[in-house]
Amino acid sequence: MWEAGEGFVVEFSDRILACRDCGKPFTWTAGEQTFYAEKSLMNEPARCPECRAARKARLGLEPPRVMHTIVCAECGQETTVPFVPRNGRPVLCSSCFTKAKAAGMDVRAVALAD
Repeated sequence: MWEAGEGFVVEFSDRILACRDCGKPFTWTAGEQTFYAEKSLMNEPARCPECRAARKARLGLEPPRVMHTIVCAECGQETTVPFVPRNGRPVLCSSCFTKAKAAGMDVRAVALAD
């Protein structure tokens, strides 16, 4: 939900869009739509996240992400993260991070694996 000013409230819902480059459908989430509205961005995204990242890399707009293999501190599943774990903080896979957050755990004390 986003307050558009002058008492107007806009509620967004997830939308399925087709990528301009690969043609595959991708979800433009309500949260992303809220971000676009807050930043006064008028155009909806034309590319899926994968094609957007590839285009940025091709144009040199964003350095490629270096992924690091880790083992989830909770379930032991191997996964990758776009950062080097530091300071002895446990790293959780996405599903364990979601469970920990739902259980009320202080998730600032752990790192999330993509």
